[in-house]
This record gives sequence, C-alpha cells and structure tokens, in this order.
Amino acid sequence: MAVPTPQTIFSRDVLGNYVCNTFAEARASGPFDAIIIGGGTFGLALAENLFFRARRFGAGAYPGDGIKPTNYRILVLEAGPFVLPAHTQDIPNLRLFAPNPTRSADSPVLPATRQQLIAEGRDRQAALENWGLPWNSAEAFGGLAYCIGGRSLYWGGWSPEYLTSEMHTVPIGQVTVRTLWPGNVIADLRTRFYQEAVEQTGVSTSNDFINGRLHDHYRQQLFAIYAGVPDAVPVNEYPDYTAYFALYAGPRLQAQLAVPPYPGFVQSLRLDAPLAVQTETRPGFFALNKLGSVPLAIAAAREAVVESGVGNDAMKRLMIVPNCHVTRLTLRPYTLATGVNVQEIVGIDTSDGQLDLSPPIAGNTNRRPIVILTLGAIESARMALLSAGGVQNANEMGRNLMVHVRKNAAFTAPLPAGLALARPEVSALFLRCRRVINGTPVHFHFQITASAVPPGTGNRADMLLFRKIPDLEDVRRLGETAPGQVDVVIRAIGEMLPNVANNVTVPQQPADLDEYLLPRASVAIARGPEDAALQAAIDQATRHLAQNLFAHPNPAAIPIALDGLGTTFHESGTLRMGEDPTQSVVNADGQFHFVTNLYAGDAAVLPTCGSANPVINGIALQRRLAKRVFPEGDGVPAGRPPRPYFQPLVPAAPPAGAVINLFDGATLRNWRMAGRGTFHVIDGALQSVPSFDLGLLWCTIPMPADFRLELEFFIRLFETNAGVFVCFRNPDSRGYYNPAWSAADTGFEVQIDNSGSGQPPGLAKYRTGAVYNVNYPGDPVLSPGVPPSTPGDYVNPQNAVVLGWNQYRIDVQNNLITVTLNGVNTARYTNPDPNRGRPAPNDPVFVGLQSYSNYSYTAAFRNIRITVL
Repeated sequence: MAVPTPQTIFSRDVLGNYVCNTFAEARASGPFDAIIIGGGTFGLALAENLFFRARRFGAGAYPGDGIKPTNYRILVLEAGPFVLPAHTQDIPNLRLFAPNPTRSADSPVLPATRQQLIAEGRDRQAALENWGLPWNSAEAFGGLAYCIGGRSLYWGGWSPEYLTSEMHTVPIGQVTVRTLWPGNVIADLRTRFYQEAVEQTGVSTSNDFINGRLHDHYRQQLFAIYAGVPDAVPVNEYPDYTAYFALYAGPRLQAQLAVPPYPGFVQSLRLDAPLAVQTETRPGFFALNKLGSVPLAIAAAREAVVESGVGNDAMKRLMIVPNCHVTRLTLRPYTLATGVNVQEIVGIDTSDGQLDLSPPIAGNTNRRPIVILTLGAIESARMALLSAGGVQNANEMGRNLMVHVRKNAAFTAPLPAGLALARPEVSALFLRCRRVINGTPVHFHFQITASAVPPGTGNRADMLLFRKIPDLEDVRRLGETAPGQVDVVIRAIGEMLPNVANNVTVPQQPADLDEYLLPRASVAIARGPEDAALQAAIDQATRHLAQNLFAHPNPAAIPIALDGLGTTFHESGTLRMGEDPTQSVVNADGQFHFVTNLYAGDAAVLPTCGSANPVINGIALQRRLAKRVFPEGDGVPAGRPPRPYFQPLVPAAPPAGAVINLFDGATLRNWRMAGRGTFHVIDGALQSVPSFDLGLLWCTIPMPADFRLELEFFIRLFETNAGVFVCFRNPDSRGYYNPAWSAADTGFEVQIDNSGSGQPPGLAKYRTGAVYNVNYPGDPVLSPGVPPSTPGDYVNPQNAVVLGWNQYRIDVQNNLITVTLNGVNTARYTNPDPNRGRPAPNDPVFVGLQSYSNYSYTAAFRNIRITVL
C-alpha cells in the first residue's frame, strides 16, 4: 500500500489503498500458489473462498488446521481500477447503471459494436465510468465493467439455479455429445454446492421485504392458474428453499407457514422470486447486502493484512492488483510418462511486466502454481487462444458461445379488487417454462415484477424493488399516497441452444489490435433456427399471464420488445467442460485438458446455458473449483461430520465372471480426482502430473466383494513412485485434510517404486509389486499401527520395466489380496482388520490410481478393468 494514502481532488483513496497492492509489490513479495486473472464476479469470489479455505490459524480456524499447506498465497490481477466498495444499488441514488438493452439517456454509448464506437471516436473512452467493449462483432454488446468486482456491481439479482433438465447427460436434439454435462459436476452441485451458493447469495432467504398483501395475492393467483400457463414446468421441479424459511423467515411468513392460508401454500412459495438481495447471518450481526464480489474481497484482503502484519508482504496470503492488464501466458512443455507432452504455464505477461512462475514455492520444487481465467467467457477464450492455441484441442476453444434470448413486456393493470392498499407495495414472482422445439427441450423463464403505485404515467414496476432507502423522509413520502394502479414488467429469458457457428476467434491477420498490439477477439453470434419458435412461446405465455394473472383487458395489444443478443451480459460456453478431451476444452474440474496448471473459473465452462443467468450457477461451480484447488479446506477436526459429499449408488451385484471396463481409453467418465496433483487423458492412458502432496484418481464405480483388477502402467524413471489403491472408502467421507490419504488408511496400496523409498529405504514391502506398508512374515522391520503378519503371506518385489508397459493383476477375495506383476507372483497379503478394505451395504469400496508427491514422477495407466470373482 502507498504511504501516505493518495488523495484526489475530492477523496482520499482509503479503500483502494487498504485493499489493493501494486504489481511491483506483488512481484517482489515472492511466489504465489494461485493466480486469478480477472477480478470480477467469479474471480474475487474464488479468491475469497480460497483465502479462507487455506486459513491455518486465527478466527474461524479449527484445531488441526495447521496441517494445511503453509502460506498458501493468492494473487488477483484485474485490468480495471478499484471503483466502488459494493453493488451500485447498495449506494443510495448513485445512478450508475449497466448499459441498457438499447442506447438511452442513461446509457448513451453502449450497447454498440466496436466499429460503431470507432466511427464515433468513443472506442478508447470509458462508458458509464468504467465500461468498455474489447471485442469485434457484428452484434451490439454491452461490454465489460473494467473495475474490481466487474459486473457483480451492477447485476440484477435474480438468481435461479439450473433445473436438472437444463444439465444434459445424454444427447437430445441439438444437444450433442460435445455439450453434455459431466455427471460428477451435477452430482456435486446437487449434493453440496448449490446449497452453499444459495446461502452465499441470499436466494435461500425468504423475501420478507416484499411479503405483503399484494405479493400474497399474486402468488396465490399464479399458483391457482399455474396448470393453464403454456409450457409451465411442474412446480415440484423447482428448488425448494422452505427449509431455510423456517430458520430465517420474518414473523408474517412464519405465521403463514404455521397456518397455511390456502391449500398448497408451502408449494406456492417456490414461485417467489429467487432474489440475491440479502443474506441472514447469526444474531448480533448485520445482514449481508446484495451479492457483489467486492465486499468479499475487502474482507479477505484486510484479513490477509491482519494475518501477516503491515509491511510483511511475503506472508500476505491475498493480493489484489488493479490496473494490471494480462496480455499473454508463457508456456513450456511437460513430458508425461509415455513421452507425449502437455503444456505448463511458467510466466504471465502483463502491462506492468512479467511475473515469473518458475521459482519453487515455500522452497518446494514440487509445489507448482496454478492459473485461473475469470475474464468473462469471451476474454477468457481469447486469452486461451492467444496463449495455448497450439494444444491438441485448441480447435474447441471459443466454440459454443451462448447468450440468452430476452423479451420484455411492460403494462399497467388494475388494482386487485378488495385489497384496499393504503400504501405502495411490490410483488416479485418467478415462472419456469420448457417447450420441445425440433426435438430439443428449450427452457425459458419469466421474472415478474408488479408494483402497486399512485396513478401516473410511465412504468414504475421496479420502483420499489432493489432500492436502498437510507432516510425516513423517503419512507414517509412513499407511504403517503395510496396506490391507484399496478405497473407490471414481465421479463422473459430464453435458452440459446449450442451452436458451433456461435464462437470466439482470434484472427491470424487481425485488422484491429488492442493497446498492447495483440489481436482482439472476433465474436460471431446469431439466432438459431429454434429462435422464432422460442419467441412465439414466450409471447404466448406472456399474454396468458397478462390476462389471467393481472386481468389486463387487452393482452394482444401489449408490445413485447426483443432485446439484442449482446445485451444480456450472460456470455458463456466458450471453454466448455467435458469428459472427452477431443470434444471439450476443460475437464469436470475446470482444468484445461492439455495445460496442466491452467483452469477456467467463469461461465465459459458451461456446456449448455439453460435460461438462468450465470451468477448462482457460476458461484456454485466456483466453490466446487475451490475445493479441487485447495482440497485441504474440507478437513474437519475429530468429532465433526465431514462436509456433504456425493456417494455413488451401489448397483446390484454383478454375476461372477462379469468383466467391467473402468477406463474407456478416451475420457474421464466414472473417474474423479481427490487430493493434490492431476491426471490427463492422453495417448490412450490416464497420465499423472504429480504435485507436492498425495493425489488419487479414483473410479466412482463401487467394487464387488471379490474381484480381479487388471491394468497396465508405464514409468519413465527407475525411481518413479506411484501406486494402485484397492478397497478404500469414498475419499470425501472421512473428513481428511487431504482426502487422498484416506485411501491409504481405509484400503490398500499396491506399490510402484523400484527403489523402495521408505523408512528405512529399500525394504521389500516398499518396492514394486508389494502390498505397501503391511507386515509380512520375516520382515526385518515391522510397520507400526497395522496388524501382525499372517503365516503363508509373502512379498516378492520385482522391478517394473522402465519406458515400457507393465501389467498388474490384483485379486481381492474375501480378506486375501494377491498381486502378479508381468506374470510373476509378487505378493500375498491376508487382511485381518474387519474395518479396513471391506465393503458394507451403504459404505462401498473403490479402486484408484496414485499421484505421488514428486513433480518428476509421472506415470501412465491403461486397459483398466475388473472381473467379478
């Protein structure tokens, strides 16, 4: 921070100076573990989440958190300045807006195309203080907010989560194998991360601030006519937040929950608008305001100073650098076990100089940094294309750009008879629809706002919604005039289906370079063949609602305006996730398939976009990414239950002799990563990139009681350390700081290590072919904490072939494990522990592959299958 704090004509820059650092300060402070490029909605939320997950001491830390990696440091690089400390609607009467769907007095510059801005001489001027348009397109766009917090300072607050039908796992219509959702992602969202996202945004908190007689009337009326609304999704498919309402609802809603005013009342609450307006906290604390990522960043950045002490930048675990434009990432090859290369980021070029990522972190050469792109779907794709455009699947980068189809209807309706409202009131409701168009289910929803206001001109439906009133005078003024009409706005948001023709590219011979002489992105976006039918469905439902919900006398006369495709700010899909590296850009964890330390952390990863805006779904995915990046943050001390986790269903027992392929040779389907390190699917094999602690790639198919596991493995170095785990419990079920280690304690490792590293080194039970670290007859050194040996057991280690494929056969029968390596019997071990390595009806066991804690010890595995014994 600068000393003294800088001062402008009017202000002292206290917030900027106390929250942010310069690039020079960050570079001089030493290496970082995670570098987040883009300090907007998702970048700052991710930084805050990682910061607190990595906390080892202080308020909120548990006993035992000291086992977490020391001084885990996060750097955020943002091209824009620090502008506002919170959402614009949390700052009264500021009158700073996001660009409107069309140019207006409030938004005279955007939306536009760059060509239009250039012709007007406005292409290098900030619009609305900090908005700009960095890409070329024939379609007008609203652009990006260049500031700390980005568009999170302006967003509307409607936050629906995806329906299950919006996350496809099988092809249907225009949804092909290229745009399917990984099953692991859906399972984790439903099990845990949607719950965390709705709590963080406040969607799970009841809308007590609009819960009046007007809202009660329209909610009940919508529920009554619901069955007749064209294409309405069954209400029981909506998320149910009533469990939260029982905790947080105000007295009025609590009374209604206790004595429902009409049949179906509790179910009708699902039609309340999912508004991210405020979050309930604990007694004695103020409620959190509307979600914007800047308050999260302020809290984490100031806590980082408390932890490290003023002036101790090397120990400051979070730094936020504004006005730093990242231009390109520097890559070098990393050779995997079979000799094929992936890429590794070793440097970041910025407007302020280069950041070298090659030095060891905390003195550990195996502790490598990761880089996460959160620039927004278009600019994240541009960065990936500029930096990693030579990787095997680069042709998939930028494809599948999606936005939303949006239409709006504003009208005035009569006051509901019999309400006799004495003061203005507001209602906000939410309706989901789905229509099959040309064989594809297409989703759309309605955000309905209605305000009972005094008679007058001009639609004032939003007058009472999302408005901070800090003074008694405004409150009195709003309550002095009885309403005489209801002003209504029905906003429809429709799904855009995947289309490879909608894309982001970086021209090889660009006509337009940015201020750093790099080519700008070129964006192609057009309405699809289903668009006309979707608009017709929207119009039909809108007029039905106007007539049957609001008693409009002539719904056919209501104008329904169509917004431009580039004006919704909902860009997504350009770096879509998937299980097949040839048909997607990143894996289920957001990691690039062919760049080992590069991740995407924004809406670019979405395979399909549904009808919901990306915020709550992106926050849920961001929290899932944080768990993957810093798994130790889920560690819980003894006596506390583990966090919610996904447990695969145990299938019916397969018949003896059945052969089940666990790896298809091409995708990560049925596999997920725990702990540190990672695996790439390349060259027909699962190939590890180790890190500074143990990693485990485990197959999510539960194992039968008796089975034979067969696989091949490949190592490049004689001393490579790897392994195969069998019969372990779900790694997330035990609350370990590094869940990979649970496989060693609840199951058994069949070792891959010709050198026999261990204490003391070279023992037979530490070498390739052994069931690792158990006691065998005649052991010169006994392993502590495990049962004594069983007569008849043996270990006969053999060296694995280097630079060639080796074959393991591992038989598990009752409590007996036998191992064969390349046709030689290498181990027989009898397990006397009834609590280890044995399946239970609701606690199955699994198999997995080890990634050791040495960056050089890459190993490959293929032809992985089991035979039921």
